[in-house]
Amino acid sequence: MKHITIKSITALAMVAGLGVSVPAVAYASPYAHNSTIAHTTVTTTAWTLFKAQWKTYVQGLQGINATYHTSVQSARATYQAALAVATTKVERQAARATFDASLVAALELRVSDITAAGNPPTPPAGYNGTAWVTAFQGFNEAYRAAVVSAQSTFATAFAAATTTDQRMADRGALLTAVGLAMTAHADALTTLGPPPAKPGQPS
Repeated sequence: MKHITIKSITALAMVAGLGVSVPAVAYASPYAHNSTIAHTTVTTTAWTLFKAQWKTYVQGLQGINATYHTSVQSARATYQAALAVATTKVERQAARATFDASLVAALELRVSDITAAGNPPTPPAGYNGTAWVTAFQGFNEAYRAAVVSAQSTFATAFAAATTTDQRMADRGALLTAVGLAMTAHADALTTLGPPPAKPGQPS
């Protein structure tokens, strides 16, 4: 049962990487209808700078998820190697305890790193797409905050759990919290609708 719990939590952490994508509107080509070269240059630079900053931010979050995934794979490989040479129940239990501790540590680091990353850059004001991107990233911020909070609570509780029932309860609480966050996020994006046409055009 404990193995199923850890596997499920690992999968949830991967799913929780959602909400870090760059919206299509942020990657669209800057557009300026003003005929003067100077004004067009300023418009393009402002939106292009925002795109670059957002892309860097998202790549940072994706890097955090990739690091977490690598840590989980390493912990699992170490655990399997330990099981391969274990000859007693005590040795197998010790290997399992080390594996569980490694997974919790990896999850705690992920939570810490995402929290430290903060919020994404704010889109420049006065553009066709500014309001949409602002709302989009606001929904993502709320989603990440909810998931990180749930994972942090789980990591603390699971590390302190001493019985199977406690671990099952911790898992159930995390599943519920992440599920609610995912539903709220999906509903919010549905309400937001598609991005506007010609993002980057002065509004």
